[in-house]
Amino acid sequence: MKKSLFCFIAAFIIAVYASAADFTLKKTFEPGVPTPLCLPFEINTSHFDAIYEIGAIQGSNAIIYPVNSVEAGTPCVVVADLSRTTTLFHDVDVNTNSLFTMPLIWDGGTCRGDFSNYTWSYTTIRGNVGIASQLHFQICDINNMEFEANLENLYARQFITNTYYDLAAASKIKLYMPDVFERRDLPNPVAIPLPDNTAEYMTVTVAQNDDYSNPVAVVNAKTSDKLCNVFNLIPQQQYFYKVEAEGTVVSKGKFNTIGHLRMIAAPSVSNIRDLGGWNTVDGKRTAYGKLFRGGELNGQHVASQEDIQLLKNLGINAEIDLRWSQRPEENVQVSAYGFSEEEGTFYYVDGDDWSGSHYDTEATKQHLTREINMIIATLRKGQALYYHCVWGADRTGFISMTLEALMGVVPDEIFKDYELTSFSIAGLRSKDTFADRLNYFNKYPGATLKDRCEYYFVNVLGISQEDIDFFQNEMTED
Repeated sequence: MKKSLFCFIAAFIIAVYASAADFTLKKTFEPGVPTPLCLPFEINTSHFDAIYEIGAIQGSNAIIYPVNSVEAGTPCVVVADLSRTTTLFHDVDVNTNSLFTMPLIWDGGTCRGDFSNYTWSYTTIRGNVGIASQLHFQICDINNMEFEANLENLYARQFITNTYYDLAAASKIKLYMPDVFERRDLPNPVAIPLPDNTAEYMTVTVAQNDDYSNPVAVVNAKTSDKLCNVFNLIPQQQYFYKVEAEGTVVSKGKFNTIGHLRMIAAPSVSNIRDLGGWNTVDGKRTAYGKLFRGGELNGQHVASQEDIQLLKNLGINAEIDLRWSQRPEENVQVSAYGFSEEEGTFYYVDGDDWSGSHYDTEATKQHLTREINMIIATLRKGQALYYHCVWGADRTGFISMTLEALMGVVPDEIFKDYELTSFSIAGLRSKDTFADRLNYFNKYPGATLKDRCEYYFVNVLGISQEDIDFFQNEMTED
């Protein structure tokens, strides 16, 4: 048993460092076939017939690409031809005539082979150590690839998948927060492989049509980086890409973005999320690319001009600033985007609306009326709107919850959206302190939270039913 196990490891895993040699790819794997995975030092390709580099991890699945060599610290798999009689493993020649099936796993940590007893264990990015299980791979042709890419980062995905909230359920967000702060409010990129080439740089173009007539991203990438990361694409969409070196297309492919949460990567701004992707009571989802919530872009935290332009490129053409002049550190009263109140693209609220009890105050009713009218006017122009306070947490969370209730988002996901702020520099935000916002609407008639919230907007704020219908139809999709 030990000998077979040892042979398996030697046949499939790594050799000690030596200069990389050219080789011909003799084997391919098939999608869904369990394949060993490790985190090696450096691989000598002369001892193996194929090396595959990991491109993306999606739950228990991975995308891998053929490569000629792998640098230290890069997750990869390797395979040896059965006709080989020896394979170097830790400087030991091992016969590879027989194989033994062994389960392995990698969830963002280090998988390693223990030479002393030929068993495998793993250490995850959360510091967990355990006996390995199995990981499945999707194998792609690097010159004409087709794959899936999950845009949700690991922590957000685990939190959303493993948590269900009703009004009485206790918060679980702390389970997914690190002991020492690190930002977890950023999405996964789509990692597009760069083929070997003599050009120093390559241009990666991403579009939603295969003629690339209206690209959504054009990135100049350094060839030596091997991967080009593309951020801020929309979940649940198909994209096409091409890689060009000195004007010549050297590879192309297409991919589908999966997951539903759309966090936005603009590193100098905290806590940005698209309001799209949440489930509604009538079986729909909220629409992407129309409303964005986040932190401030000027004031205590100053956004880079590059990130401001990035947000404009998402279609943002209006801003609601929820900060308050009675707090001097928040009293900016100017749009970092350059939008203006005169043109109807900027509204400085100058208020402290953030609790359920505020729904009945005249100031909050005036603010909400102007905010919903501005949102509807922006949507009617086919443009997107960004709203924020300082941290994108409580006042921003209050407006988000209100809009999501009006869209018919299920309470479970309203709470999750609020708590996701905990992954940002804003720190812990718990649903346990936020239930009064939803409970407020219980005083109005209606079978669902959506019905009761709609009653408030139409009968208390005086928004026309036509405008509310437009907002709900525009902000939800099948």
